[in-house]
Amino acid sequence: MSALGAARCPKFAGREGVIIGSGRYRSTVRIMFDGFKSPTSLHSTYIEPVVEEESASRSDRDAMPPDNTDTRNRR
Repeated sequence: MSALGAARCPKFAGREGVIIGSGRYRSTVRIMFDGFKSPTSLHSTYIEPVVEEESASRSDRDAMPPDNTDTRNRR
């Protein structure tokens, strides 16, 4: 949550989740907060990305060896 989002929606302050799509209006997004059963619509200025986790998952993906499961030319 951004500082504005935490001030306007204190019950969501400090929570993290995944954006699952756009809302009914251009300025809203649908978020599935961790531990919630259903998504929540919030104004796009109320959220901000978590950069640390994204960069860690991207480096793990780049470190993996290529998958050599192509069986088209095997005999």
